Amino acid sequence: MNAGAILSLIATVGAGIAFLLMLEEALALRRGRDPLNNGVRSIVRRFPRSTYAFAVLTGMLLGHLLWP
Repeated sequence: MNAGAILSLIATVGAGIAFLLMLEEALALRRGRDPLNNGVRSIVRRFPRSTYAFAVLTGMLLGHLLWP
């Protein structure tokens, strides 16, 4: 498995997660419930350092895979 395949896999999983979150939010709003995004947002705000560390590690991984 080369770097391009890993990058494509990461992008596909990320797009899939974003799609599922948007779909769940649309269905929740239609039914009058709180969307899952509100829970994700509260967790991210509760643990800002962990979220920052995750973002840095993701950037380091992508930078490692994309560096020529």
